[in-house]
Amino acid sequence: MSIKVITKFPDMYDFSYNYREWNRQFVEQNIILNGTFSYLFYPEHWTTLSLKFAFGGIEQYILGDMKYSVESSHYLILNRDTMYKSLISSHKPVESLTLNFTSEFAEDVFYSSFNNDEYLLDYPEVRDRHPVNFFQKLYRSDPHIKALVNSLREKVKNSSADTALLNEFLHSILEHTFRTQLTESKLADSVSSIKRSTRVELYSRLCKAKDYMTSNFTEPVDLNKLASIACLCPHHFLRKFKSSFGESPHKFLTAVRLAHAKKLLEETSLSVTEICLSCGYESLSAFGELFRKTCGLWPESYRKEHSKKVNFQII
Repeated sequence: MSIKVITKFPDMYDFSYNYREWNRQFVEQNIILNGTFSYLFYPEHWTTLSLKFAFGGIEQYILGDMKYSVESSHYLILNRDTMYKSLISSHKPVESLTLNFTSEFAEDVFYSSFNNDEYLLDYPEVRDRHPVNFFQKLYRSDPHIKALVNSLREKVKNSSADTALLNEFLHSILEHTFRTQLTESKLADSVSSIKRSTRVELYSRLCKAKDYMTSNFTEPVDLNKLASIACLCPHHFLRKFKSSFGESPHKFLTAVRLAHAKKLLEETSLSVTEICLSCGYESLSAFGELFRKTCGLWPESYRKEHSKKVNFQII
């Protein structure tokens, strides 16, 4: 399978931009898109099966009325034929990395990963092809995917890898991603419902609400809003979320906000008040008390013990 690395993104508003020609190359070969930007916006456009990564900041992906925030701890999977917009707007450069896979490549990796050796020896070619689809959602970057992706990034940046080596990385990354789907499928099956199709649909809707909280934790979020995102009535949503993820939406949202607060305390010189507001809280005293109860320290004390910066004044 051929592969192409693109480090200069096209201007879709340029009169010379050819939409059909641009998309055709994604159908014919695997493509790695990699670039660093402080501002980047792409209007709605098509994608093949792709994995979206971002480093040093946030890249947002907008699918209809749903916004996903991708950063170093989470990546996003978009299935083939998805239409989306993307945006980077940051005071510091953000590295965008997208791995695009052709249907043939994805089918081959899937077929080879989940059939035994004897069968593959007898039938080395892909048979009975079916479109490969993932749970389209945010995924936490586990150590294995981080190691693979960081190695690929290093090769791309240094222009030190040939097509064969880059494709080996893509094989490993996609196989690992397929295996994460086994875990996702088990989680979907744990949703209490008789029909599997219903369980998968419910799980997908619950994940959409979960991703909304992960991506929009700085904004006001309530039960009615989350239920609307999941297209469920509030009580049904609350009951299924608790049974599926072992915690309430409020508890999950609190954990997301406090994880962000700890990161800012460790890595920036922002004041506690600024951090409080940036995490979606309006009351500094309520934020401080919640942080102390959850983390065992007041925000100022946590910063003194865990700060990764050495020269700034705590305000």
